[in-house]
Amino acid sequence: MNWRVLVLLACAVLAACADPQKDWELAARDDSPETYLEFLAKHPDSAQADLARARIQELKVIRAWERAEFKGSEDAYTNFVRKYPDSEFVAEATERIDTIQRIRQWESVTEIGTADALTGFISSYPDAPERAEAEAMLAEIRLAEAAARPKERPGAFRVQLAAFRTAAAAETELRRLIELFPTEFLGPIRIATPAEQGNGNLFVLKTVPMSGAEAREICTLLQNRKQQCMIINK
Repeated sequence: MNWRVLVLLACAVLAACADPQKDWELAARDDSPETYLEFLAKHPDSAQADLARARIQELKVIRAWERAEFKGSEDAYTNFVRKYPDSEFVAEATERIDTIQRIRQWESVTEIGTADALTGFISSYPDAPERAEAEAMLAEIRLAEAAARPKERPGAFRVQLAAFRTAAAAETELRRLIELFPTEFLGPIRIATPAEQGNGNLFVLKTVPMSGAEAREICTLLQNRKQQCMIINK
């Protein structure tokens, strides 16, 4: 018998013996891209061929997700989302990206340690597990700022010492008054700017707040030493 005929007969016997259902069950039991590809090579037109192709794609996505999880980096999850935007794992990948970014931001905030940094973090991540700690740190900073802030003296009056059209002139007079009266004003002299005054053109030198009696006493002392002054409401 011709050898070509033998080959054809052998192929026919193998094709006849091949059972798509049985091969499908074996491939499904192994559930790997390799076995499904082997199944498709044997039965490309079988009823299960489309199922095999779909499962190969599913396993490809699953393996890509497992690789991203193993790496656990922002880049790995970002690349996965970019490559498989319709995957069932996208929501989890996005959540993990947000977590990584939040943790990195929190590390930066705690290193900087300023009120602005903490406020920005709370605004960006209102539901973050670090929020309670951020608020506690912010409260400590606020308390420290309040303690360091000069306390305003009680009183409804101030003594106005001079008024100038330029800041330079006001600062020159301020230095002169401090030198002449180092302790008499009960606190630092303040230069009120034009914007604060509301008239838009004068820089006014004022004392700290005080009582009416204190204001009269200081103004009398100044006038006795030829220094002009005026008592004004706080």
